Amino acid sequence: MGYSVVDMKKIAILLIAFVLLGGGYGLYLYNKKVPSLADTPADYTLTANELFDAFNADEQAALKKYEGKVIDLSGKVIRLNVNDSLSSVTLEATNSMFGGVNCSFSSSIASLKEGDQVRLKGRCQGFLMDVVLNNCYVIEE
Repeated sequence: MGYSVVDMKKIAILLIAFVLLGGGYGLYLYNKKVPSLADTPADYTLTANELFDAFNADEQAALKKYEGKVIDLSGKVIRLNVNDSLSSVTLEATNSMFGGVNCSFSSSIASLKEGDQVRLKGRCQGFLMDVVLNNCYVIEE
């Protein structure tokens, strides 16, 4: 018992519709803007030293507490990395050998320079060699 030509056409049309719907949804997600944290209240207010030391002392406990949370962070800029689409700064942590807290921005940070004391807000993503904050923005005081 085989499928008729009409059944095969219906199956083909359904497959094409699912592929088009899936592709359209994927394109929507790809182009969707990440919402700003400007109006999101911070879960924690810390210095770069405090945040780094928490991860350095007990990474698992710090991940449980801070991962995915919005952090209001202050510290000294020790490194800037600016390119066309993404910018980042590294805030000093005195107990870190190579850096401290890496904060990435999707907007311009042209007003910042090395040595500046800065206050920013970002979402904590975890710990590699530095603590990582994404979707950051500078809080103007």
